[in-house]
Amino acid sequence: MNRTAHPRPGRRAPRFAPALAVAMGVALLAAGCGSSNKSSTSGGGGGPGVAAAKARVAELSKPTTAFPPPGPAIKNLKSLSGKTVWYIPITEKVEFFQAVTGGLKTALAKAGVKLRSCSGEANPSATAACVNQAVDARAGAIIVDAIPIAVAAQAFEAAKASNIPVLVTDQDPPPPGVPGAVKGIGDSKLAYTLSALDLQKGVADWIIADSNGKANVLVSELTDSPSTQAWIEKGALGEFKTYCPGCKTTLSKINIASLQLVPSKTSSDLLRNQSTNYVLAEFDATLQPIQAGVQQAGFANKVKAVSSSGLLGPLQQIKSGRFLHADMGIDYAYQGWAIADEVFRMMLGQPPVEEKVPNRLFTRENVVSLKLTPAAEASGEWYGSTDFKSMFTKLWGL
Repeated sequence: MNRTAHPRPGRRAPRFAPALAVAMGVALLAAGCGSSNKSSTSGGGGGPGVAAAKARVAELSKPTTAFPPPGPAIKNLKSLSGKTVWYIPITEKVEFFQAVTGGLKTALAKAGVKLRSCSGEANPSATAACVNQAVDARAGAIIVDAIPIAVAAQAFEAAKASNIPVLVTDQDPPPPGVPGAVKGIGDSKLAYTLSALDLQKGVADWIIADSNGKANVLVSELTDSPSTQAWIEKGALGEFKTYCPGCKTTLSKINIASLQLVPSKTSSDLLRNQSTNYVLAEFDATLQPIQAGVQQAGFANKVKAVSSSGLLGPLQQIKSGRFLHADMGIDYAYQGWAIADEVFRMMLGQPPVEEKVPNRLFTRENVVSLKLTPAAEASGEWYGSTDFKSMFTKLWGL
């Protein structure tokens, strides 16, 4: 997957994803909530890095106005009519996956393709059972969301043997030699789309800009999968290292399987680092227990919090001026259509393309003009134009 560190001027649709892919990561791969912390300081003062971060924050805060087609036009789409695509999120209990499903179902229906969901329940055996059911039902394709192939490798081998395309979203491809490894973003049989790496860069940029390069940040990293770890270490921490030599970061490793331990973990981390003035939650799914830990430590009026996913509740919190100051979000409505575009190509034996899902950095300055309702969230209007549906419909020859 090709990644640019930041969008070029005038381009408002870098490849972000969920979000929450977080989510809810696989307990099989999780490290303990009590993992040791790492602190680092890069030295120096603000300078050019701060100026660059402020410019990026200004760009990321703007709405999307145009939608460039992600790839060449698709022909013969109606030949897929009557097929069923299986969508297997790591858990259906997370708001993010429910939001994506709405757009995906609508988009697939344009070609007469049905959608069936099966929750992986954040459990390898349940995930394998979903994949095996899809294989037995002769699915037209399988979409797995936020699930590493390695957790149910045998089941996915069965899908491969049955010639069923598999699209993995909200995960980075694993390295060579690991189940699920591909070249580039993959091919028409196994492909990867969407990453949250740039989400973490965006919230780090906001901290750098807001602090003028003098932040002391508690960074919470989900250990639920190799991808959730890489997004923090290469995304947020990489951004601080490159653009904020005066920032100090303390890494706090947590996992979804032990969310009940997060408040005490966060509280103890803050009490050991009394000068902390920013808290970075990797995704909105962890925001509530982290906030509880901040309150336990007596830091509610000492720190500014940031997160990513851009879900309704956290954006309402930003608008009300409570705890959260910035949240990097993904256009879930567009994402559903982008996933449909990708899976259509694979089902027709065509190579995957790089999908460009609009994102936006939400702050206390720009949320005031938003209609923060479930309907507005589902429409994608928080991100600007909603004309992407006509772009995709034309691209698909419909």
